[in-house]
Amino acid sequence: MSSPARLVIAHRGHKVAAPEQTLAAWRRAIDCGATMIEADLRFTRDGVPVLLHDRLLDRTTSGRGPVTAMDWAEVAKFDAGSWFDQRFSAERVPRLDDLFALAVARGVALCIEAKGEAGAENARAALFAAHEIAWRGRLDIDVVASFDHAALAAAAAAVPGLRTAPDRLPERGPSTATDLIAQAKRAGASIIQHHFADLDPAVVAEVQAAGIAVWAWPPADRAEALVAWRSGAIGLMGDDVAAIVAVLAENAG
Repeated sequence: MSSPARLVIAHRGHKVAAPEQTLAAWRRAIDCGATMIEADLRFTRDGVPVLLHDRLLDRTTSGRGPVTAMDWAEVAKFDAGSWFDQRFSAERVPRLDDLFALAVARGVALCIEAKGEAGAENARAALFAAHEIAWRGRLDIDVVASFDHAALAAAAAAVPGLRTAPDRLPERGPSTATDLIAQAKRAGASIIQHHFADLDPAVVAEVQAAGIAVWAWPPADRAEALVAWRSGAIGLMGDDVAAIVAVLAENAG
């Protein structure tokens, strides 16, 4: 019997070759073979859902300060690509609508991570993402993720059929199958995310035999992608999509 196909998940896009969480990074990820795009959801001051990893705009845009302190009209003007390379100076902070449009056009799934600095912010983002996925008819395609397991549980309760993928807590360190299964179940999830470097293949096998998919994140190169692959995790979420695809091809069969 052949093993199930691995899921190739682009962590903020193909971010080794393009500025993270931009349309350019997502398009490159898909071109490299990603079957799912992971992106972080936050809100502007006037409630526009945007994709940005950090609380502050400073690291990945020409803006300064928290995105929650600015309206979309301001955020839309910031350069989100030159920090990576001047060739990407036309990139802007994308809205959630932009990501869904790309996913539909290119036929990929989404993992939308709810980001916030407090429980209420995480809950808002998770619930918003859940409702967006539902009304777009993508409950069997997309996933909502977060380190805030309570936020995911609330979103899953509010939107029947929602798939959630909690990040294992604590973020780093070894784990047991019993703990991973319990964390997933408390969040109402059938997926658990785990740092690839801390995964034990025996633990992964036990968790997945119990019906909980393990996603390993975030290998940044081919060597790390090989470590993630050897763990047996069904989902491989990394910064270098081409490296993940290459490792899968080299170990096919």
